[in-house]
Amino acid sequence: MSNQFVVSVAVPVPLRKTFDYLPSPSAPDRAQYNAGKRCVVPVGRRLLTGVILGTHEAPQVSHDRLRPIEKILDPDNTIPNPVLSLCRWISDYYHAPIGEVLLNALPPLMRQQRTWVQLEASVSTTIWHASTKSAEAKRPRGSKQKLLLELLLQSTSGMEQKDIISQGYTSAQLRSLQEKGLIGSTQVRHFSPPQRDNTNKPRLSDEQQLALQELEDNGHTPSPTLLEGITGSGKTEVYLEWIENRLNTLPSGQILVLVPEIALTPQTLRRFRARFGGNVTCYHSGLNESERLLTWMQVKEGNTHVVVATRSGILLPFKNLCGIIVDEEHDSSFKQQDNARYHARDLAIIRGQQSRCPVILGSATPSFESMNNVADGRYRHIRLSSRISATPLPKVYLIDVKSRPLEGGISPPLLQEIKSTISAGEQVMIFINRRGFAPVIMCVDCGWIAECQSCDVRLTYHRRQNLLKCHHCEKQYRLPPKCPKCESANLKPIGAGTERTEEFLEQQFPDYPVIRIDRDAIQNKGALEQKLTPIRDGAPCLIVGTQMLAKGHDFPNLTTVAVLNADGGLFSSDFRGAEKTAQLLIQVAGRAGRREKAGRVFIQTQFPDHPLLQLIRQHDYQGIYTSEMEMRRQGHFPPVHSMALIRGEAATLEDTLNSLWQMRDLLEATQHSLPSIHGPFPSLIQKKQNRFHGLIWLFSPEKPSLRKFLKHWLHLMESQKPKLSSKFRWLLDVDPIDTL
Repeated sequence: MSNQFVVSVAVPVPLRKTFDYLPSPSAPDRAQYNAGKRCVVPVGRRLLTGVILGTHEAPQVSHDRLRPIEKILDPDNTIPNPVLSLCRWISDYYHAPIGEVLLNALPPLMRQQRTWVQLEASVSTTIWHASTKSAEAKRPRGSKQKLLLELLLQSTSGMEQKDIISQGYTSAQLRSLQEKGLIGSTQVRHFSPPQRDNTNKPRLSDEQQLALQELEDNGHTPSPTLLEGITGSGKTEVYLEWIENRLNTLPSGQILVLVPEIALTPQTLRRFRARFGGNVTCYHSGLNESERLLTWMQVKEGNTHVVVATRSGILLPFKNLCGIIVDEEHDSSFKQQDNARYHARDLAIIRGQQSRCPVILGSATPSFESMNNVADGRYRHIRLSSRISATPLPKVYLIDVKSRPLEGGISPPLLQEIKSTISAGEQVMIFINRRGFAPVIMCVDCGWIAECQSCDVRLTYHRRQNLLKCHHCEKQYRLPPKCPKCESANLKPIGAGTERTEEFLEQQFPDYPVIRIDRDAIQNKGALEQKLTPIRDGAPCLIVGTQMLAKGHDFPNLTTVAVLNADGGLFSSDFRGAEKTAQLLIQVAGRAGRREKAGRVFIQTQFPDHPLLQLIRQHDYQGIYTSEMEMRRQGHFPPVHSMALIRGEAATLEDTLNSLWQMRDLLEATQHSLPSIHGPFPSLIQKKQNRFHGLIWLFSPEKPSLRKFLKHWLHLMESQKPKLSSKFRWLLDVDPIDTL
C-alpha cells in the first residue's frame, strides 16, 4: 500500500496548498491522471470540482487518512500546459491559492461537476435526419410518427430538434423512430460565423506604415512593444494590418486582443469581424454561460484565429498563440479586484514570454509602469504623433467657474459654446463622471446630509426613480418627505450628475436629442449599441456620459467636448491621482475633432492655473510623466518601488486595526529583507456594507525580494496562526491599483 501512487489536486478553497487523494476505484490506471484534468473530490462534507496537477508516491499524510477521488470529468487534459504554467505563475507572484486560480481560469459551466460529454451537449444542437433505409421501410403505425418521418424525408439537410419540437412533435417520438432505425441524429456546435468584408480597407498613412514595419521587425521575439499613439492616430488600423500579416505568415496562428471593458467590445468586434469575418470571436462576462464555454472550446481546438476579450481572456487555452495586443493598456479595468488579483496587462507579458510571441501594448496615455519600462530598456517604444485625419489635436480651453453660477453643472460661457456647436449641425459630448441627478441631498435649514446606513458615503439622488442610492453597496432608500433631524421639508439636491445635466440640456435644446450613456442607462445586452448608433450616424445631438465614453469611441461629427468638473483628481490622496486624472481628461478630449472638422475641448475648473491642467491643455503627457515620476521617486512609490498591501475588515474599526497590528507584528518578525511598512490605518472609506476597513502598505525597491518576504510571512501566518478577531477577514494585493 505504501507504494501506491497518490494524486495531487488543486481545490478552490482559500488555502495556499494542494491536496492529496487516492485514485478513484473506477480509474486505477496512473495514466488517467494527467495534469490539467478536472475531477470531483471530497473536501470535508462537500464535493468540489478540482484540477489534477500530477501524481507522486510521497503523500502529505498516511494513506489510510486519504480519501479517493470521486470521479474524473475529462477524457484528456482540459487545461493545457501553457495555461497551467501561467496559473502557477499567478499563484506564486500574487500569492493566490492555486485551486482558486485554476478554477477561475475556466468558464463557469466547467467549474460545475459536469462531464466533458455533458459540456459538449450544452453548446451543441441535435440535427435529426431520415436514415438511408427509411424511404423503403414500412411506415410506423402511429400517425404522429408517420408524419414526423415524412417531415424528415422532405428535409435533405436535416432539422434541428428545437424546430421539430416547435411543430408539435415530442422527444419520445424522435427516440422511437431512432430505435427503429428510421432516423438518426448528429450533434452540431452552435456557431454562425459573420461574413468578412474588407472592401473598404483604408490605406495606412506613412507614419502608420513605419509603425507597422517596426512591429513586424519585432515579430520573432517576445520583447514587448509600447505603441503610443495620440487619440485619433489610427492604432486600431495598425493592429488590424499587423494581425492580417501575422496570420498570413502563420495560417494556423491565433491572436488575442485584450480590451479593458465590455462596453468597448462591440465596436472593436465589429471592426475586427469586418476584416476577418468568422475568424473572430469574443470572450467576456457579458456572454451567457453557454457562449463562454463555446468560445473556450473553439479557442482550445484552434477553430478561431482572433479573440477579442476582456481581462479573463488572458487565461484562454490557445492552441497556437502567436501574438497578443493589449489595447488601452493603461486602464485599471485590467486589474482583477477579487479572487486572484492579477493584472491582465502584466500577465500578457508573461504569456508572451512563455509562448515566445510578440506583445503589443497600445495607448494614447500609457501607464507610468509601461513608460518606466521603456525608459529602463525593457520595452520597445513606437510613437504615432499625428492624427490620420490630418486635423490637429483639439484645442483645450479652461473655463474658470469660481465666481460663475452653474445650472445643470454648466456655466454660461460653456452653454454658449454648446449652442454654437449644435447650431452648426455638429455634436457635443458633455462628460460628467457622476451618475444620478445629484451627488448630495441636504437640508437647507439644519445642514443634514443623506448618508448610507451601511457605508461611510453620501447617498446619490436618482430623480427618475425618486430614490437615494449608495453607489458602493447598491442599497436604495426612499427620499424622505422631511428632514429626519429637524423635520424641515426644505430638502435640496446639491451638485449635478448625469441625470440633472441631461434634464437641463433637454430644456435648453428641445429640438435636439440628448443621449445619456452611463451604467444606469445601459442595463442590458445591446443597449449601448442602440445608444451609439444615432451618434455614429452623425446627426446633431448632445451626448451626456461618464467614463464609459472616455476611450475607444470614434464619432465622426463630434467636434466639441465639455468636461464639467475636472477638479476631483487634482488634490487626490491617491499617489496615482494625477496620472489617472490626466489619462481620463486626455482620453475624453480625444473624442473631439477626429475627422475633417477641428475639435475643441472646454474644461470647467476652479483651478485654471493648476500645473496638471496646464500640461493637459498643452497635450504634454510626457511632461506629466516626467513631473510625476520625480514625486514618485521621492516618495518611493510605484513604479520606482514595488508595492503590496494588506486589506482587513471586521465588524468594528477597533477589531480591524487590532488584527492588522497583530499582522504587522508578524511582518516585522519575518527574517527576510524587511520592506518599508506603513500602517495600519483606516481606509479612505472606512465603513462599507457595515464592515470597517483598514490597510497596511508595504514597499520594496526590488520585486523579487518583496515576493520572497511575503512568502515567508504567509508561512508564518499559517504556522503561528495569530489570534485575530473571529470576524476579521483579510486579503493580500500585490501591485495594487486601488491603494486607499
